Amino acid sequence: MVKVSRLPMDPMLLLSVVALLSFSLIMVGSASLDVADVRYGSPWHILVRWCFYIPVGLVVMWLVSRIQPSWWEVLVLPMLLLGFVLLVAVLLLGNSINGATRWFSVLGMTVQPIELIKPVFIMYIAYYLANFPDRLQSFAQGIMPMLLMLSMMVGLLLAQPDFGNAVLLLTVSFCLWFVGGVPFRHLLGLFLAAVPLLAVIVMAAPYRLARLTSFVDPWADRFGSGYQLVQSQIAFGVGGVTGAGLGQGVQKLFYLPESFTDFISAVIGEELGLVGILSLILVFAMLCWRGFMIAKHAVKPFERLLALGCTLLLALAFIINLGAAMGIFPTKGMPMPFISYGGSALIGACILVGLIFSVQRHQPVKASNKRVRRSEQVKHQEVTA
Repeated sequence: MVKVSRLPMDPMLLLSVVALLSFSLIMVGSASLDVADVRYGSPWHILVRWCFYIPVGLVVMWLVSRIQPSWWEVLVLPMLLLGFVLLVAVLLLGNSINGATRWFSVLGMTVQPIELIKPVFIMYIAYYLANFPDRLQSFAQGIMPMLLMLSMMVGLLLAQPDFGNAVLLLTVSFCLWFVGGVPFRHLLGLFLAAVPLLAVIVMAAPYRLARLTSFVDPWADRFGSGYQLVQSQIAFGVGGVTGAGLGQGVQKLFYLPESFTDFISAVIGEELGLVGILSLILVFAMLCWRGFMIAKHAVKPFERLLALGCTLLLALAFIINLGAAMGIFPTKGMPMPFISYGGSALIGACILVGLIFSVQRHQPVKASNKRVRRSEQVKHQEVTA
């Protein structure tokens, strides 16, 4: 007998999320106190808001986990349409910060729509691959509809501009296409076409080209385009193996921009050293491992691809953030999931993990013969009585 019941949340995945958020609470507090005191007149301003966002994110994650994956298949196209409307609206009505128009202002808070739209786009790719496998051998009928949706999404992101999330969605889409059965010849052709196109996009924007050149040698312009990366590398260098001590970091004192958001890993490296960074990587690796295992054991193709896509999105965002802070990748302005301060990014990450839980909690369970016999015995006793 096979039945579908709502299982408890995977304990290791849940423990990983709670551990990351607890660690984030400590590090955001350490990185933001002095900045908040100068900006807002209260050292606790940012930390108090973070204490509000975290419970909200956990409630959202729990609510998403309770919804059966089949409902996401029904809702994915209307939600995707709404996502495109929001991306257009933010270009027309959004707030511009540091030359980028990515945010709405809602009740005194900034909301970044793309953080809420990324899970929806993963749903769409998983939905298409799972429901139309017979079309994938044809480029026009198979990958082209998904490619058009991806191109529109990337185009709207570049208009903001948000090159980092555009690259993230491109990468995850290619990974899902590969796993989902799109022929390798199609993927190779798209890759060969995408590389020169991305190169043109980078060279067409002076600030992107400056980031690329500063990534190669940040010290050549350490007070200009390479400033952020130089300060980040100094933080990691000072931290060494064991760090300077929690709260004892210096780079967060207005040397390192975005110390509690995009470059919080540099503060971790300075204050907790290599030990802190490796511990962070270990916990996040456990989260990703559980996500991949849930995807592996999912019965339906849509559920498998959905869990895989959500896990890949989180893993790649983590790698890009940490790699950019260390100088392995060009700086992208991408937050670290569950660690960097940011309400929209946290809610988006909680939705991604909630979708993984949604897959895990609604898997078919085979009842054992012993349980069936016991149920039959109880029914027989009730009838006899």
